[in-house]
Amino acid sequence: MNYQWILFDADNTLLDFTRSERDALRLALAQVGIVLEETHHQLYHRINKACWESFEHGQLSKEDLRTRRFQLFFKEIGLEADENHFSESYLGYLGQTEHLIEGAMHTLEVLKENYRLGLVTNGLKEVQRPRLARAGIDGFFQAVVVSDEIGYAKPDSAFFEFTFGQIGHPPKEAVLMVGDNLNADIRGAEEFGIHSCWFNPLQQGNELEIKPRYEIGNLVELLDFL
Repeated sequence: MNYQWILFDADNTLLDFTRSERDALRLALAQVGIVLEETHHQLYHRINKACWESFEHGQLSKEDLRTRRFQLFFKEIGLEADENHFSESYLGYLGQTEHLIEGAMHTLEVLKENYRLGLVTNGLKEVQRPRLARAGIDGFFQAVVVSDEIGYAKPDSAFFEFTFGQIGHPPKEAVLMVGDNLNADIRGAEEFGIHSCWFNPLQQGNELEIKPRYEIGNLVELLDFL
């Protein structure tokens, strides 16, 4: 296909969010006297994922998202702490992480020679923009769209409409969306009318009716067909 634009999701597509999440949780828990155990991270990861899915479906506000996940987490581990203060601490640490997915830097360096690149993320602005800069990849993108800054989140078509305004309204067939999230990235893109590439390194099953145009297990595989 003759794509002009490649739009990338951020977390667990280019940035290793799982690793960053663990680091930030470890440091935030240390401030309240708790040593992170792997069971803590597994529990929080499940809760956080569920809260973000609720947010993406319009069932949870951005403001509630920031603290609800910690309310649920504290209840499960029996911790009494101020979830607002903990959230601020956690987000501060999260914004200081810089872990990249394997192959991300090489893939971006190759693609920038022939394509225009965009970064589209459902993350929080005080977390995503510092992480992009610390990871050294912010300069690759002609457009960066953060849901927290525009009031819409993937898979909402309004998010993609805003993104298309930022990239000059190219033909939809000239745009490819690459992401790991079947609902936010793949369903959002396909329903908007652009092709999608599912980054699926863990070889998860696809339970949605909507199928991606492509599926890859490693970012470098993008270079094989672009």
